[in-house]
Amino acid sequence: MRIEEISLTGFGKWQGAYFRFAPGLNLFYAPNEAGKSTLLQAIFAALYGMKRDYVKTARYLPAYEKYRPWHQGDYETIVTYQLGGKKYRLHRTLAKEREQARLFLDPEWTELTDVYMEDRRKERNFLEKHLGLTRSLFTDLTWIRREPLEAAEHLMPAFADAQEASPHVHAVLAELDRELVSIGKKERAENTLLGKAASRAASKEQELAHAEAAWRLIRQLTQSIQLWEEERERLEQRRIRLRERMQKWQEQDQLWQESWQRSYSPIDAQDWQWWLARAASEEERQLHEKARSSIMAWDEQTPDGAQGTAASQALGELEADYERGTSLRKAREQRHMRLAELAVLALSTGTRSQARTQRQGNRAKRKKGAVRLWGGAGLFAILGAVGLATGHPVLGGSSLGLSLLLLALGIFVLRAKGSGHAVAPVAASEQLQESERLQQEIAAIDAEWASLLERWDVRDWDTFLAKREELQRSAQEQRAVRLESDLAKAKREEMLQADWGEAVRAILRQEKRQREEAESDCLAQLSRMEDELQELREKIARAYGEMAAHEGVSVARARDEYEEAAIALRRLLQRRDALQLARDALQEAQGEWKRDVSPDVNRTASEVMAQITGGAYRDVRLDPTEGFAVRLLEPTRNLIVSHEQCSTGTADQLYLAQRLALLQHISKRTEPLPLFLDDHFVHYDDERLQRTLAYIAKLAEQHQVFLFTCHEREQRLLAPLLRGSDWHKAHQLG
Repeated sequence: MRIEEISLTGFGKWQGAYFRFAPGLNLFYAPNEAGKSTLLQAIFAALYGMKRDYVKTARYLPAYEKYRPWHQGDYETIVTYQLGGKKYRLHRTLAKEREQARLFLDPEWTELTDVYMEDRRKERNFLEKHLGLTRSLFTDLTWIRREPLEAAEHLMPAFADAQEASPHVHAVLAELDRELVSIGKKERAENTLLGKAASRAASKEQELAHAEAAWRLIRQLTQSIQLWEEERERLEQRRIRLRERMQKWQEQDQLWQESWQRSYSPIDAQDWQWWLARAASEEERQLHEKARSSIMAWDEQTPDGAQGTAASQALGELEADYERGTSLRKAREQRHMRLAELAVLALSTGTRSQARTQRQGNRAKRKKGAVRLWGGAGLFAILGAVGLATGHPVLGGSSLGLSLLLLALGIFVLRAKGSGHAVAPVAASEQLQESERLQQEIAAIDAEWASLLERWDVRDWDTFLAKREELQRSAQEQRAVRLESDLAKAKREEMLQADWGEAVRAILRQEKRQREEAESDCLAQLSRMEDELQELREKIARAYGEMAAHEGVSVARARDEYEEAAIALRRLLQRRDALQLARDALQEAQGEWKRDVSPDVNRTASEVMAQITGGAYRDVRLDPTEGFAVRLLEPTRNLIVSHEQCSTGTADQLYLAQRLALLQHISKRTEPLPLFLDDHFVHYDDERLQRTLAYIAKLAEQHQVFLFTCHEREQRLLAPLLRGSDWHKAHQLG
C-alpha cells in the first residue's frame, strides 16, 4: 500500500494544506509545534475517519475535538492511495453534523461508495475491507510507538493461515471475534447485544402486561365516563333552566326598578296604561283603576277657563293695536319735524339770497332778517303750546323744537359777516314737492289713527290707554283665579298620587322580598350544581387523562413485539453459541500459530534487534497470550527480561523490533504496509541510530516510510540517501 498525496481542507492547524509523498522514505524535519503529529493524525483520519473501532459508550476518538480546524474551516481531508494494483481517492467530511465518506477509483473517478455497507458506527470501512485491518490494528502495526499494542486481542485472527482458505478468511474471523465480544456472555450486561436483547424481551413482556392492564382499565373508565356524561348532561339541563329563571328575575328586577322610580313621578293617561299592563295581580290592577278614577273625577270639577281665554284674546288684540298706534304717532311726529325743517330751510334760503344781492349791505338789514326769523320762532312756540294744551304732545314738541331752531338761526344771521361763504340753496320746486308729499302722508296717518280709535270705541289716545289698563287688570285677576284653581288641583292630585305611590311601593316591596327569596334559593341550587358539575368534570378529565396516558397502547402490538423480542433473544443466543464455537476454533489455531507462525515473527524481531544493536542482543520473543508482550534474552547474564526491566533506549528498540516483526509478517499476507515513526529515536545513541536508519532505509525499498523528527541527526544521517533520489523525499514543514 502506498499513500500518494493528501489534501487537508481543515485539520487542526492545517488549513488548505497539500502534501505529495514519495514511494520510499519520507522525512519530515521541523521544530516542535510545527504540526508533525497533526499531519500524522490527519493521515490516519483520512484513511479511517475519527470513530472508535469497538463502540462502547463514546463513538468518537478522544482526539476528535483536539484536531477540529483552528481557523473555523471545514473539517475535511482528501487522500489518494494505491492498493492491490488500483488507485483510490477517498474524500472525508469529519464534522459530526454532516459527516460523509466517498470513495472514487482513479483515474476514471468512478464512485465506489455504495459498494461498501455501513457498520454499526454508520461508517463505511473502506480500508478495513481492503486490508482486513481495523483502525486500531492498522495503527498498532504501522505506527512505531513506545507503548504496548492497543488491540492485541484482535490481532490473532489476522495471523490465521489463509493459504488454503478464502483470501478474506482473516477478515471473517476478525468480524466473528468482534461479534462475540459485542454479543457478550451474560444477559444482565448492559452494553452487550445479549444484555440489550434480554432487557428488551423483559421490557416487552412488561409492556404486554401493562397493555393488558391498561386495556382493562380503559374499559372500566369508558363505562364510568358514559355514566358521568349522562349525569353531567342532566345537571347541565337543570342549570340551563335555573339560569333562565335567573335571567327572568333579572328582567323583572329591571322592571321593578323602573316601577319604583315611576311611583315617585307624576303620571298621565299613557302612564296609567303602562301601570295597568304591568299589574301582576288583581289587587294591584284595582289599585291603579281606583287612583286613576279619583284623579279624573277631580279634573272634571275644575272651573272652565273659556272666559279667561276670551279675555286673554281681547287683551292680545288690544296690545297689538297699542303697538300699531304708538308706531303711527311716531311716524306722524317725524313727518311734522321734516315740515319744520323745510320751513326753516326756506327762510334761510331767502336770507342768504339777499346777502348775495347786497354783499355790501349794512348791519340794519341783518337785524331785519333776524327779526323775521325770531317772529317765525314766536309763531312756532305758540303752535307748540297749543299742541301740548290740546293733548298733542308730538305736535307740541315738534313746534317748540322748530321755535328754538329759528331763534338760533336769527342769532346766527345777526352775527354773520358779509364776507361769509354762501351755501347753494335747494331748489324751491323740490321743497314744495316734498312738503306736499309729507302733508299727504300725515293725512293718511290721521285717517288710520281715527280708524284705530273707532275700533275700540274711544275718543282719543288717553281713553285708549285707560281701556288698555282696565283689560290688563281684568286678565290679571282671571289668571290669579285660574292659578289658584290649578294649585288646588295640583295639590289634590299630588295627595292622590302620593297615596297611590305609597300603596304601589308597598306592593313592590313585597314583590322584591319574594323575588329575593326565590333568587337566593336558586343561587344556592346553582352553587351546589356547579360543585357537582366541577366534580364530574374532574372525574371525566382524570379518566380521559388516564386513558390518554395509555393512548396508542395496543395489546396485539405489544404481544407481537414481545414475541419478536423473545425470538430475537433466542436467535442471539444461537448466534452466540455459533460464535463461541468459532472462538474455540481460533483458540485451537493459537497453538498452531505458536508452532508455525511464532517462529517466523520471533526470527524477524531477533534480526531487527541484532541489526540495530550491532549484535548485542540477538534473541527476542513475542508472547501472544499476553498481548504480544516482547521479551529479551540478556546474553551477559543469560536472563530473560521484559521491556519494563530494560533501559529506556533498549525498551524503544524492543518496541521497534516488535512492530517491524508484526508489520512484515502481516505484509506477507496482504501487501507492504506503510511505516510511521514520530520522534521515536530520541533515546538512541548515534551509533545505534545510524544502524537503525540503515535498516529503515533498506526496509523503505519495499515499504513506504514516514519519519517525523525535530532533530538534525536524522536529517544529517539520511542526507546521502535523500540527495538526488526520486524514491525518497525530504519535506520541510512550517
